[in-house]
Amino acid sequence: MRRTLWCSLAVGVLALSACRAEAPGADTVSPPTPPQTGEVRVYATLHSAGFEWAFRADPEAKATCGLKYRAAGEAAWREAWPPYRIQYDAPSPVAGKDAAWGGCAGSVFFLKPGTRYELWLSLTGPEGLMDEGVVEVTTQSEPKIAAGAPVRYVAPGSGGGAGTEADPYRGIEEAQRHARPGDVFLLRAGEYAGFADGEILFDRSGEEGRWVVWKAAEPGVVFAAPVRVAASYVWLEGVHLRGTPNDDDGDWGLRTYNAPERVVIQRNTFTDFHYSIALNHGGAAWVIRDNVIVGDKDLRECLDDAGHEIHEGDCPQKTWSGEGIELGHTAGHTVAHNRISLVADGISYPLENVDIYGNEIFDVTDDGIEPDYAYANVRVWQNRITNARHNGLSFQPMNGGPWYFLRNQVAAPLESTLKLRRLSRVLLAHNLRVGWEDAVAATYDTEGLRRIDSLNNLYVSAAGRYVWEQVDDGPVEARLDYDGFDWGGAAYAFKWGTDRRYPDLAAFQAATGLEPHGLAFDRADCFEAWPVARPPEPVTPAAMTLKPGCPAVDAGVELPNLTGSYNGAAPDLGPYELGREPPTYGPR
Repeated sequence: MRRTLWCSLAVGVLALSACRAEAPGADTVSPPTPPQTGEVRVYATLHSAGFEWAFRADPEAKATCGLKYRAAGEAAWREAWPPYRIQYDAPSPVAGKDAAWGGCAGSVFFLKPGTRYELWLSLTGPEGLMDEGVVEVTTQSEPKIAAGAPVRYVAPGSGGGAGTEADPYRGIEEAQRHARPGDVFLLRAGEYAGFADGEILFDRSGEEGRWVVWKAAEPGVVFAAPVRVAASYVWLEGVHLRGTPNDDDGDWGLRTYNAPERVVIQRNTFTDFHYSIALNHGGAAWVIRDNVIVGDKDLRECLDDAGHEIHEGDCPQKTWSGEGIELGHTAGHTVAHNRISLVADGISYPLENVDIYGNEIFDVTDDGIEPDYAYANVRVWQNRITNARHNGLSFQPMNGGPWYFLRNQVAAPLESTLKLRRLSRVLLAHNLRVGWEDAVAATYDTEGLRRIDSLNNLYVSAAGRYVWEQVDDGPVEARLDYDGFDWGGAAYAFKWGTDRRYPDLAAFQAATGLEPHGLAFDRADCFEAWPVARPPEPVTPAAMTLKPGCPAVDAGVELPNLTGSYNGAAPDLGPYELGREPPTYGPR
């Protein structure tokens, strides 16, 4: 007889709480129990799962955490990338823990949607195993329009109509009066106006498996008013949301009210908005994919005739604000395969448990991707960022961790590929980071690279300067190894600490003991394409795949759950494996 004891783990939005059930045998557990120490919280997106395990045991953080995973019903466990020890120094989503609480957090990548998984967590100290257990989590299901869903028709107008193909509803406001979960509204070509308050308001909710769908039936569907999403399970597809060019006050494309959940925004076009998509009044577990966003920015603003930066206070305000996709410190989202340009920041402000992948981001006036102030399990992979005027990726600051950056190509921001301001724990793996001057400039009083695991990456200084400029020289808490470096012929390749400079990789290795398997390379020998220019000079984004004979080929180390399959004796450094097709960036 099986006896269920409890199901009280704290969980995130749309995650499945894990239940403990004991069998009567002395050592038989079916399913296995969760860890007994502290509290475990689990959550998931379409393709990833994460956990946070908070506990007061091991306050000196001498123990390490382990993570294995498998789909429910599978016999074999798979190794995941090891979790990170996290100290809760500030209030966090894990029940607002104070600094007395430490813990572990981590993620599993590349999972199937709508699938139940088991995560095997362990905590091992200097004297052996302290605790272990298994929790369950189910990935979000892939949004789909239900087969046989009722179809209604909508045309521009201001009321009336029967919703049939011959007699469509006149305007979205009229159509919404008749909306029910599962309805599919096909929009005819033309220009749709706002409601009485000037916005197009979606406030009729669907439900899981039965979205209220608003979809263009043909090209030429234009929303000439901003959109407000105030209901969950709304689906918007194929629409051109059109803003006002040169609006110095800034205008909004799509924003929220009432924290709607499980909204799908896909295959739309946004033009001339200051904020194209902004979850300014909450939201959870959105799918934002395959959209084209062209903002209202000009890279040439705030530069003089010689291309040098003008002081921020002398620049037009809109150049320094506005976003392509601003998640508003919300959680559970998938932001994938969008093409974003002429904005300040491409994608910004996730809270936790967010996947950002496959996006093409270029010609931005500030940073490519900005997870600033986020907590645990922000995952950024396989994105391409080109021609960012300031930084590729921003850490200003991290409120918690870990964050993951895998197989991204960044080329070539003026300041740094990474903006480093107060870090928790970070994994950088299989990235290509080309800085116009420094590849990484940790020039503030910050932990910088000391708390970043950097493995299988390529770092390049395009104009010839440091590949790593690290001001803080405190103890290194992370693994820095198996990376490749090209400092463009500069007199010094590395700066580490206040006044220590190293002319090449060998000198840096000898002095610090870091990067024992690192290598130097020459870009001319390695990249099939070189889409690099000093912003704002335009450049066409291209995949910087490797040439045969490049030292980066077969020079990496295999990373569990992250590297994937590879050709040859070992993985290649950087985001591209020689002989494999590069991924698709932007809309598919």
